[in-house]
Amino acid sequence: MKKIIERLNPHWGFFYDISRVLVRTRSAWQTIELAESPAFGKVLLLDGITQVAQRGEERYHESLVFPAMLSHPEPVNVLVVGGGDGAVLREVLRFRTVRKAVMVELDEAVVSFSKQYMPEISDGAFDDPRAEIVVGDGRTYVEQCAGASFDVVLMDMTDPFGPSEKLYTKEFFVQVKRVLRGAEGVFALHGESPIARPVAYACIEKTLREVFSYVKSAFTFVPMYGTLWSFKFASDACDCSSLSEDDMERLLTTRYTRTPAYCNPQIYTSIFAMEPAAIEALSHPDARIIEDRNSCFPDAFDPKSGRCITY
Repeated sequence: MKKIIERLNPHWGFFYDISRVLVRTRSAWQTIELAESPAFGKVLLLDGITQVAQRGEERYHESLVFPAMLSHPEPVNVLVVGGGDGAVLREVLRFRTVRKAVMVELDEAVVSFSKQYMPEISDGAFDDPRAEIVVGDGRTYVEQCAGASFDVVLMDMTDPFGPSEKLYTKEFFVQVKRVLRGAEGVFALHGESPIARPVAYACIEKTLREVFSYVKSAFTFVPMYGTLWSFKFASDACDCSSLSEDDMERLLTTRYTRTPAYCNPQIYTSIFAMEPAAIEALSHPDARIIEDRNSCFPDAFDPKSGRCITY
């Protein structure tokens, strides 16, 4: 068997076995692979880095989507930036309140590849009449979008290094806030691992707090990423951590069309417990606000070689 070895920082990482590569292709942007893993089932990799796995993916996708969609008073129009595999779009469209969901993905080949070879991940979301798939740059789309267009914006991008850097800056977060409808609008994104990438975690937190009144963090272990992962929820009026178990029971019954695979009411309330590693990360001396003029994260590194990236 071949091993997929991924570095989480220059000093440690994780591995898993794959029995075979089922499909490999090259788009204009990256190498796209579908592999078969004894641990995770089918796995989608971009340039050799795990993006989504068939088994356990709900720990990531439900943890990212549920807090934003359940805490907002009535999420009707939703924007998904990235998420080419369709899993975030799938979760959004499982909410009865949603009338329109726009997904903006840079690489059209990832969408077509995922739809063809991992249809169970999107579960028909790409063909839902409420869905609009836009091929293009997420930042450009947001900047050119009319103000007050969306109730919820969800970002499911690769790590904030290299091509994705400009989607984690203060200037971009300001543009996201501009397109949110009302103070209760919610912006949700992954916030890196406070254990594996503490500086990145702290930088994202500090940058969001420059733009939004409420910034809340949730944490869960995500097997396909090999570590504890964080999720950020930013708003000017909506506190995504404030829902009780009773609130969750009621909202899931009225809004969500399925039984959660992971994020049930008990787990929902527990994932907002503050992780000690996150508290420690926020005091890291290298943590700073990320701006366009200096968008390279202090702990940026090449996950294939483990070498730090300097500009």
